[in-house]
Amino acid sequence: MYGNLPFEISLKDNEIYPPLEEARKLAKERTEQYYKINKIRYDKKFQEADFKVGDLVMYEEFQYPNTRKLSPPYSGPYTVLRKYSDVLFEIDRPNALNKTDTELVHSVRLRHFHPSENFQLNYIQQNTHNNEKIIT
Repeated sequence: MYGNLPFEISLKDNEIYPPLEEARKLAKERTEQYYKINKIRYDKKFQEADFKVGDLVMYEEFQYPNTRKLSPPYSGPYTVLRKYSDVLFEIDRPNALNKTDTELVHSVRLRHFHPSENFQLNYIQQNTHNNEKIIT
């Protein structure tokens, strides 16, 4: 409370209190263990961006807190024009900031575009006489 230690320290100048050195060593070991565990968790869920030049993609528009609740989260489709690295792509989306026709985008903001004609809806009808379900 008054800035006095409850024990005497018999250390000379430029010496470190031994428990402090041990605590630093323990903290470093635990930090390395924590890093390894987080890397394993990250690698399990990581999916490499499999976009190719010419693919149609949707661009994620959502930017918190400047996006309204009911505004569409994606815009597009846009075409991938060039692949700069494993995660950086150039798409044909106009960039308003530097007034260019293309934009460089990280892969986390892109999704594959699937045209609606590729989807087919199946309807289930129930026959009231035999209690059979018919999928059409």
